[in-house]
Amino acid sequence: MQVFPSECVLRSRAVLGEGACWFADEQRLYWVDILRCEVHRFDPATGQDEMRKTPCHVSLVQPTTRGDLVLGTRDGIARMDFESGKFVLLCDPEAEVPGNRFNDGKPDPRGRLFAGTIAYDGSDRQAALWRIEPDLTFTKLVDRAGNSNGLGWSPDRKTFYWTDTKTGCVFAFDYDTGTGNIANRRAVVEVDKTLGRPDGMAVDAEGFLWTALWAGHGVARWNPLTGEMVAKVECPAANVTCPAFGGQDLDVLYFTTAQKGREEAESSPEPEAGNLFAAKVGVQGLPGFAFAG
Repeated sequence: MQVFPSECVLRSRAVLGEGACWFADEQRLYWVDILRCEVHRFDPATGQDEMRKTPCHVSLVQPTTRGDLVLGTRDGIARMDFESGKFVLLCDPEAEVPGNRFNDGKPDPRGRLFAGTIAYDGSDRQAALWRIEPDLTFTKLVDRAGNSNGLGWSPDRKTFYWTDTKTGCVFAFDYDTGTGNIANRRAVVEVDKTLGRPDGMAVDAEGFLWTALWAGHGVARWNPLTGEMVAKVECPAANVTCPAFGGQDLDVLYFTTAQKGREEAESSPEPEAGNLFAAKVGVQGLPGFAFAG
């Protein structure tokens, strides 16, 4: 198994850093601190990190075809202009579930947003995975999940991957680009508890899965055909949350970390917890998509 080192590129000390997303047009990495209600924009060329506040907990940040941001929040799906800080709620598929918030999510090849939820109190089987169309109608794709987390698509766009942190599994589905429908769910990676819990995910150009390991000190690379862990990026912070490939050639793996996962969290004694890290892993990532809403 290959082992890669990582380096801290931003000493952010986030309480719950998450949502890493590379914006290729800007050559900058966006990320969030969920519990501090912050959206960040990091420029690797200068080391500068800018921040905008949101009115509620924010968990995911992705680009839109309009040039602004789509966010997943405690109160639903929102739109934000980073320059002005203008924030507008768009829809809330789980308005009747006040104990949940949105968690991880990404746009698909047709500009739909796939985004899942998590229960604040850790309740099992209360989360879901949703597909939000550009016209803001929405469909529940997976029900009674434990913690809807990292997701992505295979290089040929025929397979959709989705993580349920509670089960420790990454699942694969047959994916229909035209309709956005998913089918034929099966577990392709089962993460042993001794390695940590699977969190956010990125897919590389070779079709392998990179899974952040909460309480696992790193990011693991998996072969989805065999379920084998074939590489790991090591990290001095225990709670690794969300990886994303970035850089001019998409050959740098960036990832966020967290001090704690609870709203009442105090500062972690780990000096590197909550910082932003990067690693060269010898493979390129896949370009992302933009929300068309």
